[in-house]
Amino acid sequence: MAALLPGVGPSSQASSLHTTLIKDGAPASYLPASVGGEAPTCGYREHFVQPPEDKYRCELCRLPLRDPRQTECGHRFCEPCIRPVLSKATPACPVDNELLQPDQVFRDNCCRREILALRVHCRNDTAGCKQIVELGKLQEHMAVCVHEAVNCPHAGCTERLLRGELVNHVALGCHFRTESCRYCNQQVPLAEKRKHYETRCPRYPIPCPNKCEEQSIAREELVSHLGICPYKQAECFFSQFGCKYKGTLQGLKEHESGATQQHLSLVTARSANLELKVSMLQSQLAERANSADLLGTRVRELEKELISVGQTASKNESVLCVVQRMLAVQTERLLRLQESMQGTTRRADHDALRGDLDGTAATLHELGTRVAAIEESGGSVTHSSTPTRLAALDSALSRHDTQLFAHDTRLAEMDLRFQVLETASYNGKLVWKIRDYARRKQDAVSGRTLSLYSQPFYTSPFGYRMCARAYLNGDGVGRGTHLSLFFVVMRGEYDALLPWPFRQRVTLTLLDQGAARRQLSDTFKPDPASSSFRRPTSDMNIASGCPLFVSHVALESASYLQDDTIFIKVVVDTGELGDP
Repeated sequence: MAALLPGVGPSSQASSLHTTLIKDGAPASYLPASVGGEAPTCGYREHFVQPPEDKYRCELCRLPLRDPRQTECGHRFCEPCIRPVLSKATPACPVDNELLQPDQVFRDNCCRREILALRVHCRNDTAGCKQIVELGKLQEHMAVCVHEAVNCPHAGCTERLLRGELVNHVALGCHFRTESCRYCNQQVPLAEKRKHYETRCPRYPIPCPNKCEEQSIAREELVSHLGICPYKQAECFFSQFGCKYKGTLQGLKEHESGATQQHLSLVTARSANLELKVSMLQSQLAERANSADLLGTRVRELEKELISVGQTASKNESVLCVVQRMLAVQTERLLRLQESMQGTTRRADHDALRGDLDGTAATLHELGTRVAAIEESGGSVTHSSTPTRLAALDSALSRHDTQLFAHDTRLAEMDLRFQVLETASYNGKLVWKIRDYARRKQDAVSGRTLSLYSQPFYTSPFGYRMCARAYLNGDGVGRGTHLSLFFVVMRGEYDALLPWPFRQRVTLTLLDQGAARRQLSDTFKPDPASSSFRRPTSDMNIASGCPLFVSHVALESASYLQDDTIFIKVVVDTGELGDP
């Protein structure tokens, strides 16, 4: 997500706390290389309806920011403009020469969204297009603009023409347009129609390659024709028996009728060879039968061995039963031994318990004696001393009531403080749960409660004190369409020991409660010149954040809102902070 516009809180503060612009221009050595002798083209060169504000211009090329980047010192540059600066051995900001760390220069997505929302003229306005669109939607318009020069969609055509003239060109003027083949009805490019007829058309008439009487055969029927063509070259059916004849189908019929005796001789010779092979196979089969008899004898021997093994196993089972009975006897003896040991233990416990009861009885007897002595002494007090003792007791009771009331008040204060301490974090991280989203948003729409504050959180037990502020119905440019989210620096007990202004990186995140965990985040580096990050002189500073943090449509149509509850996470980078 984007870096946030510092100083954007209540709408009246949105512009006064923005980053400082270059007054005298950047050094020429920092500007990116020119293209063809022209001015640098890093930023947008579109024709804007209203000239963009200076806060949307690159500090180097002075054009509207393209893919904006924000430095640690709060200045913004186009990504192509700042890239050669960061590639130097010791990169420094072109505006104030403050040393830069490449990993501290981050993408300013919030600024990028606001720039893409600016309105521009169509690039073809000189050609007659009067359309005005948002910069972010310019490419969508260019894809359908009738005044845009486009290429012909037909493969092979190199002509460029206006999109509004494309329909007539495609339908009538393009030499690469498609037409229907008169034989197969396929759509064929006009320039390839001849090649289609000669090589690909399945219904194009072609002559028989065997030069028979059929001279107009569809290309897809040629294979089936060749199977019955009288001029097709074929072998004799008895070639498998040794006949060497080859010729056309028409000549093959004459050969078969005239070579019957030859074919019979060939079949007789093949039969003699087959009988010889059968006799050889029969001898092999007899050998296999003898082998089967030998295997049967071996199987019977193995069966006898198996019976012997079974008998041995039976003997082993008998021995195992004897061993199991012996084990059972030993187990019973062990159980009896354990029971005798437990009886001895219970008798020892009983003796100890009886000793304890005797001691308790002696203690009770002593207490009874003391109570009787106290009662006897109480009966000897004279009635004249009773009012005095009652007044003293009443006075002591009043003092105790006063002390108890003071203790109750102190305990209530401590309980409230403990509740705050239990919800506060001291590691620079806050997870804020906002319940009853629909009701609270309606309160914001009606004006009853415009914004909500989170509980305070700290960078450390002795660090900065902070909180988050949310406008559920939006603030400033986001009113009515977005949830606006801001970061607030609060007055803390240890501010005198901390470095000011506040410079830690802040990340605001809307947590996804679904399984995909597609979190929405914005990150920004505080502007040191902004009063939002100086040491607080009141309870809290002016809020700083993003009025366009997330649209209501994106928030309420996904899994960010479940059970009428949203979760917001704020993370402050404490990596460079030390103890006060």
